[in-house]
Amino acid sequence: MRSRAAFSLYAFLDAHVMRRAMTILGLLLVATPILAEVSVVTDARGRYLKTLYIPGTRGSEMRIWSRMRTGVSPSALLNPGGDRMGDSVPIILNQPDRRQPWVLWSASDGNDKEIAYATWSEGKWHGPSLLERIDNPYDDLDPRLAFDAKGRPVAVWWRNEPLPRVYLSIYTEGSWSRPLAISASDRPGRFPSIRVEGERAAVTFYTPQGQTVIFQDLDAIATILDLDGGGPLDGPVPPPGVQNSPGHSGPDDHQNGPPHPGPGGKDPKSIK
Repeated sequence: MRSRAAFSLYAFLDAHVMRRAMTILGLLLVATPILAEVSVVTDARGRYLKTLYIPGTRGSEMRIWSRMRTGVSPSALLNPGGDRMGDSVPIILNQPDRRQPWVLWSASDGNDKEIAYATWSEGKWHGPSLLERIDNPYDDLDPRLAFDAKGRPVAVWWRNEPLPRVYLSIYTEGSWSRPLAISASDRPGRFPSIRVEGERAAVTFYTPQGQTVIFQDLDAIATILDLDGGGPLDGPVPPPGVQNSPGHSGPDDHQNGPPHPGPGGKDPKSIK
């Protein structure tokens, strides 16, 4: 039989071993990197190959922008401070024929949410920038992206103003057109998606009465609207050409983002 002293010694040693094991486990958990990144991959000559979107989580928190792969060039990253600002999941699409990636997301300007964009061209990120030059006091949310037959980027989103409405803008001649409200002024419109055939866009969104589809002539919109967009973010994201904290986001294949939850649903967490 073991003496009481022996049992006390064994208990002490077991507790000591347990404490050391828990300490080592805690250090491992802290040191484990969180994979969350939006970046481009290039070949040895710097030519664009693909865009990566690697989301991750820490507990219940979603990580989208803030971390990077080991050895990745900082110039390949888009918006690495986005998680700190609460920026949304990005929408990433390659421009047809050119394989030029465009990224669209809802970004914080320090006061509310605005639509931000960036594109990779000539070996660097151009952006992030704001789609609109003129600020508004409401959150712009859930952007979606498509390209028309001329290769022009077309963006839709909804604005959480007193009566929420859906907006559309076209990128032409180096700038975004002034956003056009395309949903009715007497009923809320939210969660748009877009499909483009030629120069005609079909925009689908939700109202209290259900799903609504509106068709828009993109050439007509581009002709009648003054160019407006391209302004820098007020917050930590630099304007085009400034690469103080570069970064990027999204998968290489053509996507229009996660499905909208519809009325009463939860916001999507990641692109599948």
